[in-house]
Amino acid sequence: MKFTFMRRGIAAVAAASLITIGAPVVSSASAAEACAAGATCQGTLSGSLGASPYTIKMPTNFNGTVLLYSHGYRFGTPVPAALATPLGLAANPSYSKISYPAFTSAFGSDVAYIGSNAADVAPTDIVASNLLAQGYALAGTGYARQGWAAAEGVESGAAMINLINSGAVPKAKKILVWGDSLGGLISQTLAEKYPKRIAGSLPSCGVVEGPVQAFSSAMTLLFTWKTMIAPTLKVANYTAGPAGYVQALTDLGTVLTILGGVATNPVSPVGFPTAQVNLLGGLMAGLPTVSNVYDGQTVNPAFATLGTLGALSGGYSPSSAGSSSAVAMLQNVGTAAALGILGRYELETRVRTIGGFAASENANFNDNVETSYTNLLSPEQRGEFGDVLNATTVIGDPLNTMLGTLDASRGDATKRFPANPKAVAIVNALPAPKGVYSVPTLMITTANDPAVPAGNTGEFFSSMKASYNKMDKTTRGLFKGAAFYTIPPVDGWTKFAPNGKAPDAALSIAALGNSGVGHCVYTPEQTLSAVRALNAMVNAKTAKQVIAAKRLVYATPGVNNDRMYEPAALKNPLAAR
Repeated sequence: MKFTFMRRGIAAVAAASLITIGAPVVSSASAAEACAAGATCQGTLSGSLGASPYTIKMPTNFNGTVLLYSHGYRFGTPVPAALATPLGLAANPSYSKISYPAFTSAFGSDVAYIGSNAADVAPTDIVASNLLAQGYALAGTGYARQGWAAAEGVESGAAMINLINSGAVPKAKKILVWGDSLGGLISQTLAEKYPKRIAGSLPSCGVVEGPVQAFSSAMTLLFTWKTMIAPTLKVANYTAGPAGYVQALTDLGTVLTILGGVATNPVSPVGFPTAQVNLLGGLMAGLPTVSNVYDGQTVNPAFATLGTLGALSGGYSPSSAGSSSAVAMLQNVGTAAALGILGRYELETRVRTIGGFAASENANFNDNVETSYTNLLSPEQRGEFGDVLNATTVIGDPLNTMLGTLDASRGDATKRFPANPKAVAIVNALPAPKGVYSVPTLMITTANDPAVPAGNTGEFFSSMKASYNKMDKTTRGLFKGAAFYTIPPVDGWTKFAPNGKAPDAALSIAALGNSGVGHCVYTPEQTLSAVRALNAMVNAKTAKQVIAAKRLVYATPGVNNDRMYEPAALKNPLAAR
């Protein structure tokens, strides 16, 4: 799901794959009780990490295949309404409205929202109803705890497999696992762990390269912000307990407030151009340079009659009107901020609990002390975005000045964020896939994902294929794997109302058509084609049949059918020395 908020004309999108399907309880399933044809069955799974709800939806005519779905990341700590509403949480059925009196003084209300542990069986109800009509049984679990719930998700997923195989889904012939975002990581981890019990896997927009990689991107962006936009940001190693959560909420509020005020306050309090600094941080973090409103290429056709004003004065310019990657990045960074701040606080809290850390002990698991940020900006990015990054008269030689300011602190552990090796070890030990080929796997992601860069899919798929190539040639069988990327319209999607200076958001989003931009944003046809192709790939007996299975997705509108396409490689701050 997308979180979209608008503040004084600037949209910042925060995505966390939080779609929920609500379903009434029709009956209750257990190991000794089958879920009947056409029924919706719900119950609770027990485990060492806690109890998890589950849901099974049966078709009227079962085809023998069960789809086990793992939902994406949900914030497991209360989010005040002042932040939850612009982030879209207040309207999201995956979140529960609660009273949290401690928020009253700081946020003017005790109303807060917290991620529920409700079980989903598909990313949308449209997809679910279509799959049921095709004869698939749908199953899904909630997790005993939210946040970075990889361990809880894997445990509940394994328990669900046991329940299915014990007779809860009569005449089940095979189980396919799938999930979005964090759910993609969970589903692929299950596939690697239980290859004899799982027939195939479909990780969608999955954060399959693991938590250290995911949070390193957010740290790159937030450290850039701290250095040149908002020095008060904590960024990492939040204080243990409630005091640390106050720090995290304050950080997120600071970012959202600044994003909302860029149009009227284009220069940061420390004298740097906010939009250009933000673009630089986003590029180094690997975030996309287009949004669902700004396509990076379209210029208002009426600009000649509208006149121009300097961008930093808040006036009209052809660039800011439609083609500016800097404005697109202003929309995208809410994603990294939401995960990189609240998600980091939650994961650092887990680290403290697992490791038995003292309150004063460093819980940071991302190290940037020796990172050369200059080396994180590729020569190609310098060439493509140099003009935009230098489009300011606030400072001389803007791009080199910004990079020099970032790298001036290199090697200084007091100005940067050293990681605690114990914290790194704990996070690396959390459940995550290893990139080992175990079962037929089909991966799909949007080419421009602001939450989980498409490079996650590209690098993981390469690792999985390399693993397959190392297997014994006499026993490994067919390679049943594929990676697909959805792309936006090639002719651009930024649209303007007649004589409008800024893009018309509704028209632009409609022109985009839910393809290629955003976190886990697909058309129903794209998702259904991926499921159908995975099932066909699992059943394939020949290489020709594997190719035919892949064509089912390649032929779907909005899917890149260039077989040689590879997304941009993930940024690796630890290697940028």
